Amino acid sequence: MKLIKFAIFVLVLLLTSCSKSDDSNNSSDSPTFYKGMDLSFQSELEDYNIDYKDTNGNSVELLDFAKSKGTNLVRLKLWHTPQDGENGLEDVKNYALKLKSRNMDFLLNFHYSDYWADPGTQTPPVAWQNMTIDQLKTAIYSYTKDVVQQLKAQNTLPEMIQIGNETDSGFLWDYGKVWNEFNNNWNNYVDLVSEAIRAVREVDTDNKVRIMLHHSSVENAIFFFNELQPFHLDFDIIGLSYYPQFQIRNLDLVASKLNELANNFNKDILLVEVAYPFTLQWNDNQTNYIGSLDQTLSEFSPTPQGQKAYFEWLIQTIKNIPEDRGIGFCYWAPDWVAFNGNEATSTQGTSWENQCLFDFDLKALPALDVFSTN
Repeated sequence: MKLIKFAIFVLVLLLTSCSKSDDSNNSSDSPTFYKGMDLSFQSELEDYNIDYKDTNGNSVELLDFAKSKGTNLVRLKLWHTPQDGENGLEDVKNYALKLKSRNMDFLLNFHYSDYWADPGTQTPPVAWQNMTIDQLKTAIYSYTKDVVQQLKAQNTLPEMIQIGNETDSGFLWDYGKVWNEFNNNWNNYVDLVSEAIRAVREVDTDNKVRIMLHHSSVENAIFFFNELQPFHLDFDIIGLSYYPQFQIRNLDLVASKLNELANNFNKDILLVEVAYPFTLQWNDNQTNYIGSLDQTLSEFSPTPQGQKAYFEWLIQTIKNIPEDRGIGFCYWAPDWVAFNGNEATSTQGTSWENQCLFDFDLKALPALDVFSTN
């Protein structure tokens, strides 16, 4: 009888151990929280062999260093036929190979333009500018499909694909414009986006790629996605930019708007463009996007520690979005430094060096430590 009881006791222990082991495995399958960087400038900056350094002043290879600090997502922009020769498909493919060799996730940002696209500028590629709307639907489908097929062929299929950049006002103007006199043009915008999404879904036969739509404003995105809701577009992620100098600065209201987006639309939310200054000084001859105290948040000083504190707040705010809908952030251009004295890139300067994650001596800043937090 004692042997039977002992056997039952051992069996219970084994079952309990297995149960705990299973629970542990399940926890490891919890959704990834993305701590990303937009490194689209690297395809150009790598040509200059910039001497990025860790906090101790030791030289580092940027991508390896970013990964070691906890970066798990890299965003790359893609221009159709680049005006300046940068950020074309070959650049993206080459850098994607570097990402995958390091087991880093990849977010592809289709601008559907030959240069910068944003709420005030959504110029179609020159190759598409004299098309009819039906011809343009074919063009965006064929182009998107070709790009994704080429990436898949070299085993660098992105984990996420962004259909257009900051498309508050639509994209591919005036075909897909939804602003001012075109505010009743949502059908055309949706048709064009749908063709791009269809192309991705056809290539991604394993259904691994998540589709993102990107708006430039935490505050105004609710209107945009309300307009889209009746069309039932097939997308997965709401991408947002948050630059305090351009948007609401009431931190409670920022959190409230993010929560409202999650509750209203049942989509994951990624703060896909964020940044904050570590100084108001400059290191070249270019005017910076942020140069005065009234462009910053009163809660966070434009200092190395203030920059870090801002990101600690931002991460907690994203993690507090209901139903775990906040899936992470992506720091925009942390690498776009001025270097080599007052000579910077081939553009003769950068308007961003005081918002990078490296100081004017190219040493890593404390804000990089937040990438290693869980």
